[in-house]
Amino acid sequence: MSQDKTAAKQQADLLEPFSAALRERVASREVLLAEAKAMTARQRKGRKAAASTALALLLAGTVWWLDPAWRTEQVLVAIGAQREIQLADGSQVLLDSGSHLRIERRLRSRQLELVEGQARFFVVHADAPFIVRSQGVTVRDIGTVFDVRSDVRGVRVGVLQGEVEVSNGRGEVQPLQANQQVLASVAELSEVQQVDSVALDGWRQSVLRFDGTPLREAVVDLQRYSEQPLRLADERTGGLRLSGEFDSRQVRALLEQLPAVLPVTTVRGVDGGLTIGRKD
Repeated sequence: MSQDKTAAKQQADLLEPFSAALRERVASREVLLAEAKAMTARQRKGRKAAASTALALLLAGTVWWLDPAWRTEQVLVAIGAQREIQLADGSQVLLDSGSHLRIERRLRSRQLELVEGQARFFVVHADAPFIVRSQGVTVRDIGTVFDVRSDVRGVRVGVLQGEVEVSNGRGEVQPLQANQQVLASVAELSEVQQVDSVALDGWRQSVLRFDGTPLREAVVDLQRYSEQPLRLADERTGGLRLSGEFDSRQVRALLEQLPAVLPVTTVRGVDGGLTIGRKD
């Protein structure tokens, strides 16, 4: 063995105790690679968890903003009856004959849809807005008592106490205060009309009031209290005007007496429906 090799071996032997100690303190290449892989996996997992949390927060925010209905309840009132219900927030609704109300449970608002008929809303104040929809028309409560009637003529909104905002799909908004009413549709909002509380309260007392009302409109009101279909023979008949106060619980008797009040004839069909025609 040459002197150089001998010297190198002697140096290595001298350093061996220190090398062994260093190996005990410093991980091997394989261990370092394994730890690096584990750290990368943890980082990826952390990023995935952060992304999942961010996505969940985004979805929750979107759902909150969209305010979807998570539960819906249907309320139907029989012909000739009235029904009073109390909502979860303590507000009350009085529904008239033949009415159909849809109650929606939402995240950040109190919303109902009057599909058809007539209802009075006694609203309890709360942070969540109280909204009634019908035929594309929206009534937003501002602490009040108000009526909504929905039929083929459109949506009539009348206020007894407080104030509401009536809007349609065209962006028109009409504020209403006590003793005011408006007829609304998605196409337009009528001019605000003054109306007394007696007129607004008539239906609650089972009173139908007509004051020179065209028969075509009076029949729409009468139909809500009649189980049998009511039909007009022609447009001329619909132009006749009806006046007086009548008991909505006695609509059948009123229809039988109609020829004594107006120049009309009535013919009952095989389906039990009544056709009203003008006398020549």
